[in-house]
Amino acid sequence: MVFHLDAASRLTLRRFSTKLAISAVIGTYGKAGYLTAVSFWIGLYSAFCVAFALILKERFLQRDGFNHWDEALWLLVVALGAHIAKGFVH
Repeated sequence: MVFHLDAASRLTLRRFSTKLAISAVIGTYGKAGYLTAVSFWIGLYSAFCVAFALILKERFLQRDGFNHWDEALWLLVVALGAHIAKGFVH
């Protein structure tokens, strides 16, 4: 199945991937533990996405593509997953 995404949706996916990669790199320098640092940075990026969505007055339920709200939710899910995984590692 081939998905055809608009330019804004592709940009959203690119931003999401970049933020995950940056968080993974920054997490290696954290003193509190890798998963703790990664979870923190991804959660922080999620908060910034919410701020941008509010500033840009984007709709929360937009059916024609992805926006900052979608990115914030994805980042939040990944941050919570890393936080939960941290409990299993220790």
